[in-house]
Amino acid sequence: MSNVPSPARPSAPSVTVAAAAQPGAASGPVHVRRLHPGEEPLLLAHLKRLDPEIRRLRFGNAVNDFFLERYVSLALGEEALVKGLFIDGELRGAAELRFLTGSHDEAEGAFSIEKPYQGHGHGDRLFGRLVASARNRGVRRLFLTCLRENRRMQAIAAKHGADLSFEAGDVTAEILRPYADVRSMAREWTDETEAFAFAMIEWRRKRLRSFAAPLRRLAASFNPFPAPH
Repeated sequence: MSNVPSPARPSAPSVTVAAAAQPGAASGPVHVRRLHPGEEPLLLAHLKRLDPEIRRLRFGNAVNDFFLERYVSLALGEEALVKGLFIDGELRGAAELRFLTGSHDEAEGAFSIEKPYQGHGHGDRLFGRLVASARNRGVRRLFLTCLRENRRMQAIAAKHGADLSFEAGDVTAEILRPYADVRSMAREWTDETEAFAFAMIEWRRKRLRSFAAPLRRLAASFNPFPAPH
Protein backbone atom coordinates (compact mmCIF):
# COMPACT_ATOMS: atom_id res chain seq x y z
CA MET A 1 0.00 0.00 0.00
CA SER A 2 2.90 -8.27 -2.32
CA ASN A 3 4.50 -11.29 -3.43
CA VAL A 4 2.87 -13.48 -6.03
CA PRO A 5 1.06 -16.26 -4.14
CA SER A 6 2.46 -19.73 -4.62
CA PRO A 7 0.24 -22.34 -6.35
CA ALA A 8 0.39 -24.45 -3.18
CA ARG A 9 -1.62 -21.85 -1.25
CA PRO A 10 -4.83 -21.30 -3.25
CA SER A 11 -6.47 -19.18 -0.55
CA ALA A 12 -3.86 -16.40 -0.75
CA PRO A 13 -4.98 -14.82 -4.09
CA SER A 14 -8.51 -14.08 -2.88
CA VAL A 15 -7.17 -12.27 0.21
CA THR A 16 -4.70 -10.25 -1.85
CA VAL A 17 -7.26 -9.21 -4.45
CA ALA A 18 -9.78 -8.17 -1.81
CA ALA A 19 -7.22 -5.93 -0.06
CA ALA A 20 -6.05 -4.32 -3.31
CA ALA A 21 -9.62 -3.64 -4.45
CA GLN A 22 -10.53 -1.46 -1.50
CA PRO A 23 -10.83 2.13 -2.80
CA GLY A 24 -8.90 4.68 -0.82
CA ALA A 25 -6.82 2.08 1.05
CA ALA A 26 -3.27 3.38 1.50
CA SER A 27 -0.36 1.15 0.52
CA GLY A 28 2.24 3.54 1.90
CA PRO A 29 2.66 6.34 4.43
CA VAL A 30 -0.17 8.72 5.33
CA HIS A 31 0.82 12.05 6.82
CA VAL A 32 -0.39 15.62 7.27
CA ARG A 33 1.72 18.73 6.74
CA ARG A 34 1.33 22.40 5.96
CA LEU A 35 1.25 23.54 2.34
CA HIS A 36 3.56 26.44 1.57
CA PRO A 37 3.58 29.17 -1.10
CA GLY A 38 4.75 27.60 -4.35
CA GLU A 39 2.70 24.45 -3.78
CA GLU A 40 -0.45 25.87 -5.36
CA PRO A 41 -0.29 23.27 -8.21
CA LEU A 42 -0.63 20.47 -5.63
CA LEU A 43 -3.72 22.05 -4.11
CA LEU A 44 -5.24 22.84 -7.51
CA ALA A 45 -4.74 19.26 -8.74
CA HIS A 46 -6.46 17.97 -5.59
CA LEU A 47 -9.45 20.28 -5.94
CA LYS A 48 -9.83 19.46 -9.63
CA ARG A 49 -10.03 15.75 -8.76
CA LEU A 50 -13.11 16.41 -6.60
CA ASP A 51 -16.25 15.29 -8.38
CA PRO A 52 -19.05 17.85 -8.97
CA GLU A 53 -21.05 16.81 -5.88
CA ILE A 54 -18.07 17.03 -3.51
CA ARG A 55 -17.13 20.41 -5.01
CA ARG A 56 -20.67 21.64 -4.30
CA LEU A 57 -20.53 20.40 -0.72
CA ARG A 58 -17.11 21.97 -0.21
CA PHE A 59 -17.85 25.42 -1.67
CA GLY A 60 -21.62 25.60 -1.18
CA ASN A 61 -22.25 25.94 -4.92
CA ALA A 62 -21.33 24.25 -8.16
CA VAL A 63 -17.91 25.54 -9.23
CA ASN A 64 -15.83 25.05 -12.36
CA ASP A 65 -12.10 24.72 -12.95
CA PHE A 66 -11.73 28.46 -13.62
CA PHE A 67 -13.12 29.24 -10.17
CA LEU A 68 -10.73 26.72 -8.61
CA GLU A 69 -7.75 28.30 -10.35
CA ARG A 70 -8.66 31.75 -9.03
CA TYR A 71 -9.37 30.36 -5.57
CA VAL A 72 -6.05 28.52 -5.31
CA SER A 73 -4.10 31.58 -6.46
CA LEU A 74 -5.11 33.23 -3.15
CA ALA A 75 -5.32 30.15 -0.93
CA LEU A 76 -1.79 30.10 0.46
CA GLY A 77 -1.61 33.73 1.52
CA GLU A 78 -0.64 35.18 4.91
CA GLU A 79 -4.21 35.15 6.28
CA ALA A 80 -4.68 31.44 5.74
CA LEU A 81 -3.16 28.12 6.71
CA VAL A 82 -3.67 24.96 4.65
CA LYS A 83 -2.91 21.46 5.91
CA GLY A 84 -2.53 18.75 3.29
CA LEU A 85 -3.33 15.06 3.71
CA PHE A 86 -0.79 13.02 1.74
CA ILE A 87 -1.52 9.38 0.94
CA ASP A 88 1.19 7.45 -0.88
CA GLY A 89 2.89 10.76 -1.63
CA GLU A 90 -0.17 12.34 -3.30
CA LEU A 91 -2.27 15.18 -1.90
CA ARG A 92 -5.73 13.65 -1.34
CA GLY A 93 -7.22 16.05 1.19
CA ALA A 94 -6.87 19.63 2.39
CA ALA A 95 -7.99 21.51 5.50
CA GLU A 96 -8.04 25.30 5.32
CA LEU A 97 -7.95 27.79 8.18
CA ARG A 98 -8.75 31.44 7.39
CA PHE A 99 -8.43 34.11 10.08
CA LEU A 100 -11.44 36.39 10.48
CA THR A 101 -9.86 39.00 12.77
CA GLY A 102 -6.54 40.78 12.93
CA SER A 103 -5.87 39.27 16.34
CA HIS A 104 -6.43 35.77 14.89
CA ASP A 105 -8.75 34.85 17.75
CA GLU A 106 -11.52 33.84 15.33
CA ALA A 107 -11.16 31.76 12.18
CA GLU A 108 -13.16 29.86 9.60
CA GLY A 109 -12.30 26.29 8.64
CA ALA A 110 -13.09 24.07 5.68
CA PHE A 111 -11.79 20.77 4.39
CA SER A 112 -12.10 18.39 1.46
CA ILE A 113 -11.29 14.73 0.87
CA GLU A 114 -11.33 13.05 -2.53
CA LYS A 115 -14.20 10.58 -2.80
CA PRO A 116 -12.18 7.31 -3.01
CA TYR A 117 -10.48 8.26 0.28
CA GLN A 118 -13.60 9.08 2.27
CA GLY A 119 -14.83 6.68 4.92
CA HIS A 120 -11.33 5.62 6.01
CA GLY A 121 -10.88 8.00 8.95
CA HIS A 122 -8.84 10.50 6.93
CA GLY A 123 -11.40 13.29 7.39
CA ASP A 124 -11.38 12.89 11.16
CA ARG A 125 -7.59 12.93 11.23
CA LEU A 126 -7.38 15.99 9.00
CA PHE A 127 -10.02 17.86 10.97
CA GLY A 128 -8.23 17.12 14.23
CA ARG A 129 -5.04 18.62 12.81
CA LEU A 130 -7.00 21.69 11.72
CA VAL A 131 -8.33 22.20 15.25
CA ALA A 132 -4.85 21.75 16.74
CA SER A 133 -3.38 24.26 14.27
CA ALA A 134 -6.08 26.77 15.21
CA ARG A 135 -5.28 26.38 18.91
CA ASN A 136 -1.57 26.78 18.31
CA ARG A 137 -2.19 30.12 16.59
CA GLY A 138 -4.37 31.60 19.30
CA VAL A 139 -7.78 30.89 17.73
CA ARG A 140 -10.47 30.68 20.41
CA ARG A 141 -13.51 30.37 18.12
CA LEU A 142 -13.45 28.22 15.00
CA PHE A 143 -16.40 28.35 12.60
CA LEU A 144 -17.31 25.93 9.82
CA THR A 145 -20.26 26.42 7.49
CA CYS A 146 -21.60 23.65 5.31
CA LEU A 147 -24.78 22.66 3.50
CA ARG A 148 -27.45 20.91 5.55
CA GLU A 149 -27.03 17.66 3.57
CA ASN A 150 -23.30 17.47 4.30
CA ARG A 151 -23.86 14.99 7.14
CA ARG A 152 -20.31 13.64 7.03
CA MET A 153 -18.76 17.01 7.84
CA GLN A 154 -21.32 17.70 10.56
CA ALA A 155 -20.58 14.34 12.22
CA ILE A 156 -16.83 14.99 12.20
CA ALA A 157 -17.26 18.50 13.61
CA ALA A 158 -19.62 17.24 16.35
CA LYS A 159 -17.08 14.55 17.28
CA HIS A 160 -14.56 17.31 17.97
CA GLY A 161 -16.93 19.20 20.26
CA ALA A 162 -18.61 21.58 17.83
CA ASP A 163 -21.98 23.18 18.57
CA LEU A 164 -24.14 22.97 15.45
CA SER A 165 -26.73 25.61 14.54
CA PHE A 166 -29.12 25.30 11.59
CA GLU A 167 -30.34 28.22 9.49
CA ALA A 168 -32.14 27.86 6.15
CA GLY A 169 -30.05 25.44 4.08
CA ASP A 170 -26.79 25.97 5.96
CA VAL A 171 -25.27 24.53 9.11
CA THR A 172 -22.71 26.43 11.18
CA ALA A 173 -20.37 24.56 13.50
CA GLU A 174 -18.69 26.54 16.26
CA ILE A 175 -15.80 25.15 18.28
CA LEU A 176 -14.46 26.85 21.39
CA ARG A 177 -10.94 25.82 22.32
CA PRO A 178 -8.42 26.90 24.96
CA TYR A 179 -5.07 28.25 23.97
CA ALA A 180 -2.26 25.99 22.85
CA ASP A 181 -0.61 23.61 25.27
CA VAL A 182 2.42 21.34 25.08
CA ARG A 183 0.39 18.50 23.62
CA SER A 184 -1.13 20.49 20.76
CA MET A 185 2.22 22.06 19.89
CA ALA A 186 3.99 18.69 19.98
CA ARG A 187 1.34 17.14 17.71
CA GLU A 188 1.87 19.73 14.98
CA TRP A 189 5.66 19.60 15.31
CA THR A 190 5.55 15.80 15.00
CA ASP A 191 3.40 16.02 11.87
CA GLU A 192 5.80 18.38 10.14
CA THR A 193 8.87 16.37 11.13
CA GLU A 194 7.29 13.12 9.98
CA ALA A 195 6.26 14.65 6.66
CA PHE A 196 9.79 15.98 6.06
CA ALA A 197 11.28 12.55 6.77
CA PHE A 198 8.92 10.83 4.31
CA ALA A 199 9.61 13.50 1.69
CA MET A 200 13.35 12.89 1.98
CA ILE A 201 12.85 9.12 1.68
CA GLU A 202 10.73 9.57 -1.44
CA TRP A 203 13.27 12.00 -2.94
CA ARG A 204 16.10 9.51 -2.39
CA ARG A 205 14.02 6.69 -3.87
CA LYS A 206 13.35 8.71 -7.03
CA ARG A 207 17.01 9.67 -7.31
CA LEU A 208 18.03 6.04 -6.97
CA ARG A 209 15.58 5.00 -9.68
CA SER A 210 16.88 7.71 -12.02
CA PHE A 211 20.49 6.53 -11.51
CA ALA A 212 19.61 2.84 -11.80
CA ALA A 213 17.49 3.07 -14.96
CA PRO A 214 20.44 3.65 -17.40
CA LEU A 215 22.38 0.81 -15.77
CA ARG A 216 19.44 -1.56 -16.20
CA ARG A 217 19.11 -0.60 -19.86
CA LEU A 218 22.83 -1.12 -20.39
CA ALA A 219 22.72 -4.53 -18.71
CA ALA A 220 19.72 -5.54 -20.82
CA SER A 221 21.56 -4.63 -24.02
CA PHE A 222 24.24 -7.21 -23.16
CA ASN A 223 21.74 -9.94 -22.26
CA PRO A 224 21.60 -12.48 -25.14
CA PHE A 225 18.46 -14.09 -23.69
CA PRO A 226 15.67 -11.54 -23.53
CA ALA A 227 13.05 -12.07 -20.88
CA PRO A 228 9.93 -13.95 -22.11
CA HIS A 229 6.71 -11.95 -22.47
